[in-house]
Amino acid sequence: MNKKQFAILSNGNVSQKDEGIALYASKYLELNYSFSPSVDIIHGDVEGMNLLNILMGYEEIFVLDVIGIEDDPGALYRFPMDKFRSLGTNSPDEASTDMGVLGCLNMLESSGDKLPKVSLLAIVPGTTGKEVGLSPALHHTFEAFMLMIIKELESKKITCDVIEEKITLDSVIDGFKK
Repeated sequence: MNKKQFAILSNGNVSQKDEGIALYASKYLELNYSFSPSVDIIHGDVEGMNLLNILMGYEEIFVLDVIGIEDDPGALYRFPMDKFRSLGTNSPDEASTDMGVLGCLNMLESSGDKLPKVSLLAIVPGTTGKEVGLSPALHHTFEAFMLMIIKELESKKITCDVIEEKITLDSVIDGFKK
């Protein structure tokens, strides 16, 4: 099976306020940047066999998500796969979407399949109430989150060109309200 080179997989829930930031970030990337070589952007809650197929189909994946670490809302984290996987086995507060990724990685490893290189690019949420949008803390740090993602892509020799007619974060969020 020929694997694709690179994907960004975003997890989250836009109806839970800050839990949706990874989905906003992936949509923002898709609307505002072109990538060379190409990057597949996969939005949304992907679990089970669909997630397993995604993980088996790529050499490398960035997972965008929130992370339940005791830190200020908007704090940014980048974890390579070994650290990301150790967090999953020790953190009872971890989101179920992370467990889906971790469970699939463990299943691939136990079956002898070659694992993709996976990195978690995460942000600490502030508010997770039932509402579409972002808390002021995450709205304020969104550009820093995007810059972290872009820098990580560029470190992989992926060119990230800004599309001329840039779509705002507020427009991206409004698109999820419909």
